Parts: sequence; C-alpha cells; structure tokens
Amino acid sequence: MGHIQDEHNAKSLEPHWGYSSRVVPCVVDKGSCEYLSAVYWMHDVSMLYAFIFWAVVGCILAIWLALRLLGPRLRTTKSKQEMESGALQKQPFFRRLYNSCATFRRHWLLPETLPSIFGHVSRLQVTVLAVLLGYLLIFSFVGVVYKTWVTPIKGTTLHNTRTGIGPWGDRVGALAYALTPFTVALSTRESILSLITGVPYQHFNFLHRWTGRVIYIQSVLHTIAWTVVEAKLYQPQPKVYRGFIQQQYMVFGCVALLFISFLYIFSLRSVIKLTGYEFFRKSHYIVALLYIAACWGHWTRLACWMIASFGLFGIDRAMRLVRTFLIHTGRKNGHKGIGFRSAQSKVTVFPDPEAAVVRVDFDFEHSSWQVGQHYFLCFPALSVWQSHPMTPASLPHSGTIQHHTYIIKARKGQTKQLAELASTSIDTKDFTTPVILTGAYGNGVLGSASELVNVMAVAGGTGISFALPVVMAALRRAENLGAGAVELVWVIRKTQNVEWILPELAELRKVVRHRKVDFRVRLFITRDTRPANASSIRSEESSPDPEKLPITTQVTSQHESSILETVGELDGFSTEWLSDHHPHFDSAEGLGIIESWLDRSALGGRNMVFGSGVSKMGTDLRLAVAAENRAFRVWKGQGRYDVEFLWDERG
Repeated sequence: MGHIQDEHNAKSLEPHWGYSSRVVPCVVDKGSCEYLSAVYWMHDVSMLYAFIFWAVVGCILAIWLALRLLGPRLRTTKSKQEMESGALQKQPFFRRLYNSCATFRRHWLLPETLPSIFGHVSRLQVTVLAVLLGYLLIFSFVGVVYKTWVTPIKGTTLHNTRTGIGPWGDRVGALAYALTPFTVALSTRESILSLITGVPYQHFNFLHRWTGRVIYIQSVLHTIAWTVVEAKLYQPQPKVYRGFIQQQYMVFGCVALLFISFLYIFSLRSVIKLTGYEFFRKSHYIVALLYIAACWGHWTRLACWMIASFGLFGIDRAMRLVRTFLIHTGRKNGHKGIGFRSAQSKVTVFPDPEAAVVRVDFDFEHSSWQVGQHYFLCFPALSVWQSHPMTPASLPHSGTIQHHTYIIKARKGQTKQLAELASTSIDTKDFTTPVILTGAYGNGVLGSASELVNVMAVAGGTGISFALPVVMAALRRAENLGAGAVELVWVIRKTQNVEWILPELAELRKVVRHRKVDFRVRLFITRDTRPANASSIRSEESSPDPEKLPITTQVTSQHESSILETVGELDGFSTEWLSDHHPHFDSAEGLGIIESWLDRSALGGRNMVFGSGVSKMGTDLRLAVAAENRAFRVWKGQGRYDVEFLWDERG
C-alpha cells in the first residue's frame, strides 16, 4: 500500500498486525481513501478468521482430550460367573448416551465414501475434510468488500481500477499461511495431535494430503488475483507490473509458488509410481522446508505461521533421533561397553513367484511396547537413509530383552532388496543382518489389562503381523479374566503360506484343543484346492483364462508335513480352500462369521474387530461392522450391537 499512501506527509501511522501501517489521515483522492479503508478492514477481518480457525481447532482438541480422560468407560468384569449371575449393573444414562452416540457414528460414518476420489478412508474422515473445506470456502468470501473504485493517476489521462480482488487474494493467502502449520502437524510422526486425540499419526495422512492440495489451490488463486490487479487493473502497463514483479517479496512469492507446485505434482499417485516412493519422501521433506522458507521471505509480517511450521518439523525430527538413540545406546553389557549398537536379525525368505515374504526375528534389550504399536526398521546393509513401518508379530513382555518378529512382503524397493540379499547369501538358513529401530509408534489397541474384550482379528496375507499379537494378547486376557470370545480369521493365497508363522499357529492350535478360552481360528486359502493327499495340493489361478489350466503342484516347503498338519481340521480350527475367489465380509457369508462371534460375545465386554490386509478387505469389513452397530439396541442396553473397528494399513 506504500505506492498509494503518502507516508512523507503522514501525521501518524496506524499499526495493523500482519500488514503495513496505515497513514492517517488519508490525503490522497477520495476513491483511493475509500479503497484503503476497505483494504485495511478486510485485512483485519482476515487475521480474525485465521485465528478463529485455530481457536476452533484448539477447542475441538480440548473437548476430544476431555472425552478421552473423563468419558464413560465400559464396566470391567473379572469373572464369567459374575456376569452369568446377573451382577452387572444397569449403565447410567450418560454412559448409555455416550455409547449410543458412538454406535450411531460408526453405523453411518465407518463405511467408505467415493474411494475413487478419496481413497480407502471412512466417511468420518471425509466429513471432517468437508467441514474444513466448508469453513475455508465460507470465510474466503464473507467479509469482502465487493465494490469498484476508478481513481485518477496524477499527470496522466490514465486511471486505476481498484476492486476487492486484491484484498480477497490476501484473504486466501492469509488462510493458506494459517493452514500451513496445521498441515505440518498432520504429517509428523511424533504427532502432538496423536498425543491429544489418541488417533495414530498415520490416520492423519488423508487430511495432510488434502490440506496440502487446498494450500496449493489457495496459492494459485492468490497469485492470479494479484497478477490481475498489477498487470491489468493498475496503470500504466507494463511499467507497473515490471516494478511489482521485481520486488524482493514478489521474487520469494514466485519461488514459493514453484515449490508448492512441485509438492503437489510429485505427490500425485501416478507420479509417485514413476519416480518411486523414496524420491517422493526425501524430495517432499526438502522442498517443503524450502517452501516454508520462501513463504517467510514473501511476507515476513506473517512469519509466525512459518516459525510454527519449522518448529513442528524440527521437534518431529529431533524426537525421532532421540527415540533411536534411546533404544540403541547406553546398553552396558560386560565387554560390549557403551555405544550405539544395532540389533542382529535372522532373516528367513519364503519364495513366491509374485512376491516373496520375509520373516525377520531378533532379540534386543529395550523397554516393551504396547500391542498394536509399530516400529520403523532400517537395514544399514542396504541403506541408512531408508526406514519402513513394520508391526511386530510378537508379543511384548515385562523383561528387558524383547523378541521381535516381523512378517514382511517383499514387493519392491528395499524390502525386495532384503529378500534378494538373504537369498543370495552363502548361508541362507542362518543369514543375519543388522537392524536399527525407531519407535514404538501408535497406541495400544486393547485398553486396560483388567478390561474384558471380545476380539475378532481379520488378516489378509502379511496383515497377520498386526492381527497375531492382538489375538495372543486377547487370549492371555481372556484366560486371566475367565471370559471373552476371541476369533482369528486369516486369508492367504496358498497353503504353504502358513509357513510364515508355523510355530505360532501350532501354539494357537494347542489353545483351541485345550478349550480353556472361547477361541476359534478360520483359515481361508484363496488359490489352492483341498490337498488330495499328504504330498500334493491342487492349485488354481483365479483367472478364467483358458491357457491357465489348473495344475497340481508339490508342496516345496521343508515343513510339508507340519504345514498339512497345521491346516488340518480341528473343532474350533477350520480351513477352507476357496480355489478361485476371496471371502467377502460384507456378504451374507461374511456377516455370518461376524454375527456368530458376536453371539458368543454377548455376555459382556467391549466388542472389537481388528483388520489388516488389502484395501478391498478393509472396505468389506467397514461395511460389515457398520451394519452390526445399532444405536437403538445399545440404548436399550444390548451391548452386542456396540462393535468397535480398527483397520491397520501395515502388514
């Protein structure tokens, strides 16, 4: 505004937070003075809207935290006899209201909406995004002066056209600045949002992607608005525009637009497939920091938002390093001394024509984690610059030495390199490689150890890495409390895939056989037919291509007899060979599995369904669990219809 106001003849300056000070009284022409009044008023309103946005976010987080700390808890029972005797008290009004509202939310907001646009996320996340977009849309246009002033230019016959488009562009830009630290907070692994809400950080990735796209759109609109003003509405041209674009803050603005364009383009799924995930991840970090720095240079008066963004990013990276060093340093063990020490893992490869599976086992001294949490694993023999989120398939315990087991699908990238490294080593049976851990991340999924839970865990392929410890922990709790229905459903392609967790499945069969707890296991094998004898299995491809005729293949595993024994029929342990299709959990058959488990769990406790596997399985499970949630029944005290659901995207 310096080119409109006469600062040399100003009697005083009126400060405006985040903007140039205003010269008062205004001594230029009447139209320009009215325009200046409108500009400063709109700017003050823009600042108000930006802080209102953060006030709303703060209030929502405060309410969420209060509900987490003070919200109703399901009554915990410790014996089956107590429940069967009718000793359970009727739930208070507010507790029934709370549970009914939660059930109502799951019934309507748990399924997916427009997955082709939003991906495989729940309606709840899409609803949150819609509310955010609605707020930004409304407050981008409310409080804008829609008026035009035509003002003369001294010494010429030309005139300037002044409208609300420039201040509107500033409004959009100010909201983009305010949204930047929020977007950074949504992306951090050491998430303050997770600390407050209890929601694992990875569930914020959806909002992070979309708020980033919103910032890109806002940046483009801000640029277009001021390009129209300076290149068209202000005269004379091209003199005005040349002087405008050469200013330092404008150079920073153009650079920031280039950076945000890069972030948007190279975060598209199609582009990530071309460039690779590691390029995306590293370039995203670097360019995001450069973008924030360029925004700071573009408009220093609003640097507070960029400082907050840098702060969140720095805290996140620092905490990651602290976690890693806490695990890997300071372990005094006789001659080993003190220093950074990686874990030595044993790697077992299970070959497969489509994608091999790797089992990683190691023991390491550190504090235990909670069931459902995950670690980031780095394999220095491959690269010290990459780490991948992996869920332990083993149970934590109270000792100082923790055993880790990971079941990893070697699709491509570093996981594929790990499988190749182990397969080409001289001693493939006892191949070891160092591992560096960072974590644990996420939250425990089963609540208090004294709380009765009925658990159904559904896993597809290597999703068993998440489901297995959940089931084992639930079995331990059911045995301690004397009640609780537990069920494991595992969908795999081939019979020999049970080899991945053969020792653990053998233990689960013992639990089923001893009948100390209400426990069932269902295996679904989608590409094999039932074995004709103990030495062969019949395998079919799901494709109807006539060239792909069914063939009989030999079970190549050295544990052939153990595999066939493990998948053998047992009361409470069933195996179904589906030959050419997958089970659909939103179908009548799938709902029957869930309903039979719920019928067994009707005695009391929390009903929790856990899932991990391919996206289609998650879609089916969301629909199935949503159908089982019925708020009216829960209001009447029928806890069977209050079913929680947690989907984990890692296998």
